[in-house]
Amino acid sequence: MTEYQIALAYLSALTIVCMVLYTFTYFLPTPDNANKAKSTYYFRILLLFVIAAQSAVLFRYEHAAILSIVLTNLFILAIAYSLMCAIYSRYDANISQRHYLLMVVHSGIFLSCLYYFHQLFGPGYWRSVFVFINICIPYGLTIHQCHLQFKKDRVSDRVLYSALLITIMLCLIYIFFYSTFFRDQAFVPITLTFIILLSFVCVLFFGFALSIIYSLVDKLRVELVTDRLTGAKNRNYLGEISQQLISMAKRTNTPLSLIICDIDRFKVINDTHGHGAGDKVLIEFAKNIKNTLRAEDIFIRVGGEEFVILLPQINVENALLTANRLRLSTEKLPIVFGDENLTITASFGIASVDLNHPIEHSVNKADEALYQAKGSGRNRAIAVNH
Repeated sequence: MTEYQIALAYLSALTIVCMVLYTFTYFLPTPDNANKAKSTYYFRILLLFVIAAQSAVLFRYEHAAILSIVLTNLFILAIAYSLMCAIYSRYDANISQRHYLLMVVHSGIFLSCLYYFHQLFGPGYWRSVFVFINICIPYGLTIHQCHLQFKKDRVSDRVLYSALLITIMLCLIYIFFYSTFFRDQAFVPITLTFIILLSFVCVLFFGFALSIIYSLVDKLRVELVTDRLTGAKNRNYLGEISQQLISMAKRTNTPLSLIICDIDRFKVINDTHGHGAGDKVLIEFAKNIKNTLRAEDIFIRVGGEEFVILLPQINVENALLTANRLRLSTEKLPIVFGDENLTITASFGIASVDLNHPIEHSVNKADEALYQAKGSGRNRAIAVNH
């Protein structure tokens, strides 16, 4: 086979791979957020630029060498900027006019400098180093955005971040091989170009796809343990988090307290003002509680108008103070529903969590205290010690 036929075979193989991946993007989960959904669109553009970059390699056999060089490297720069746009959208960061202006101005300067580099240096090695330095601009912005949003506890972030770092390593390996074995050649060997583009697109695609899938899994997991109306955790979360908190309390020899709270006369609100008013009361009550609690406190809706609060490193005496603070803030809570101003109160039962029994044991104790508070005229906070 001639070198041109080999290059054509590489183009065909890379096109098939990119088209398969392009088709697969339509089966990836689509985020609800419109801006995040654009990330898949930008990744499809990236795949098309990969094909275009490999196609431009063929121009060296039928057109002036400079045309192949300019187009190949321009498409490589476009791949880097498409990746930047995909990551920005992936994390719901807006791509402003300033970013688009950067792309246009940078591309213009890049093409001018590339032409002069070709005239001055001739061999392709220094040209490749120049191209690598230029793609570091969009790549740096991409990694910076990814780093801003990076959370170690999210598998999707770790996967995407790893994929970006691997592609940088691929570029460095490419520069190393070029400088070691092909330093004096005017053109990048077609096999090396094919390998780097194929590796690049596969690593990025699988990193990108897995990131989206893991994000969906994380989202579903959060929805599974979150109450949709109030945003508090739901009953499913109580067993899971209570085991963790009890283990931590045993390990650190610190107290753990539990509060059960219940909105007083909630049924009357529903019957008098309707379920819409009841929902509004639940939402505002939950928001008020969450704003008053510490970040490490756990707020759970266990059903209807009843909520559980877990207080790590808080003894029962301080938990009672917390409950009274919540009770007073609930009294003053302004709730507007239509033309009406609603006022509510709540009752609280407090217990110290027994670390040697399941959480249900302590819940029952706090529930007894709650019934005492209800029986004492409501709008009370009563604590019980084990």
